[in-house]
Amino acid sequence: MKQHTISIIALSMLVATNANAGAYMFPELGMMSNSTAGAGAGAQAIAEGAETAFANPAAMSEFDTPVMAFNIQGMVSSIDYTDSGSTGVFAGGDDQTAAGTSMPVGSFYYIQPINDKWTAGVALASSGGSLIDYGPDYAGALLLQDAQLLTVQLNPSVSYKVNEQLSFGVGLVSELGVLEQNLAGSTDGIIPKIEVTGDSLDFGYTLSSFYKIDANNQIGFTYRSEIDHELDGEVTALGASNDSSINVVMPAMALLSGHHQLTADTAMMWSLGWTDFSKIAETPVTLTNASGGIARDWKDTVSASVGVHYQLNSKWRLESGVYYETSPQDDPTYQYPDVPTGEIWKLGMGASYELNSQWRLQMYYEYLYAGQSSIEYTLLEGSPLESTLQGDYDIDLHFFGLLMNYRF
Repeated sequence: MKQHTISIIALSMLVATNANAGAYMFPELGMMSNSTAGAGAGAQAIAEGAETAFANPAAMSEFDTPVMAFNIQGMVSSIDYTDSGSTGVFAGGDDQTAAGTSMPVGSFYYIQPINDKWTAGVALASSGGSLIDYGPDYAGALLLQDAQLLTVQLNPSVSYKVNEQLSFGVGLVSELGVLEQNLAGSTDGIIPKIEVTGDSLDFGYTLSSFYKIDANNQIGFTYRSEIDHELDGEVTALGASNDSSINVVMPAMALLSGHHQLTADTAMMWSLGWTDFSKIAETPVTLTNASGGIARDWKDTVSASVGVHYQLNSKWRLESGVYYETSPQDDPTYQYPDVPTGEIWKLGMGASYELNSQWRLQMYYEYLYAGQSSIEYTLLEGSPLESTLQGDYDIDLHFFGLLMNYRF
C-alpha cells in the first residue's frame, strides 16, 4: 500500500511539472560554430578542421591527411525569474530568483582518409541538454528546485567522394542521456520532497552532403535524426523508491549552410536550420503502478544566421556572426520551470591563429539571448486548492572556449 501511495504522489507531481523533457538543443556543444553564431554551421560548409566529423561528415572527403581536434569550453547561464503574483501553494516564494548555473564542456574529433574516395571520422560531443538551479525558496520549487539533463554522443561516420565537386556522408549516433531532478515539496511537509534519476542509451543517424560550386563557393547539408530516450530510473519520496521511465525526445534537425570567398581576405557564410520540436507535444511519464502525460504542444522552429571571416594576416583570422531562431512555444500556460522557451538571438565573435603548419587555434565567444517569456502554470485547476505559478523570465547564456586542431 505504501509503495502504491508513493507512486501516486510522485506521478502527480511529475505530471504537474515537466520532467525536464524539453531540453534546449545547443549546437554550440558540438558544431563548433560559436565564433560565427552558427553561420556556416562550424565546419559544415568549410571543411577546415576535424570538427567537420560532427558538423558534416560528407565534407571529410576534403582532407587528404589525418586531422584531430580538441575543444575546451565553458558555459555560463543567467536565468532570472520575477514573480508577478503566484497563488495557492506557489505563494510565499521569493519575488526574485536567479537560477543560472555554469559548467565545463569538452569534445573530441578525428578524421582519417582511407583512400581517394573514402574517409572515416569520429566525434565525441553533445547535442544539447538543460541545467537549472532555482534553490528551495523559488515560488515554483514545489514543481522544480533543480534539474540537469546531460547528453553525450559518440558519432562515427564515413564519407564518399563522388567526384571533385560532390560528396556524401553517413554516420551512426550513440547518445547517452542522464537526468537528475529534485522537487522541493511543500514547506508544511504535506507534499514530500521528490528526487528523480534516469538514464538511457539510444541511437540515431546522420545524413549529409557537400558540394563545391566552384573554387570560391561551396554548400553543405546535414540531417541529424531524432533520438527518443526512455530515461529509466527511480523516483524517491518519503524514503521509498519506485521505478520510473520518462520519455525525452532530442528532436531531428536539418541544416543547410554556405561558404563564399568574396575576396582574398574576406569570406561570407550563412546557415538555415529547422528543428522538429513539434514532436514534443506530450511527455509520457510511467511509474510502477501509474502513468500519465505532460502536455507541451511545442512547434517546429526555423533559424537563420550570417557570418564573416576576415584574414588579418598570414597568422590571424577574425570571425563574427549573428543568429535568430523562432520560439517553440509562446503560450504562458504551456511554459514550465525546467526550460522557459522563447525566441533566440545569438552574437558570436572569435579569432583563429595558425601556430605553425600543424597546429591551428580558434578562440571564441558567443552570447545567446533567449528572450523574455512568461509562465502561468495552474495546478489542480477548478478545485478549492487551485494554484497558479505566475511570473516572467529573462534568460541569456555565454559560451567561450578554445578549439585546437592538429594536422598530422
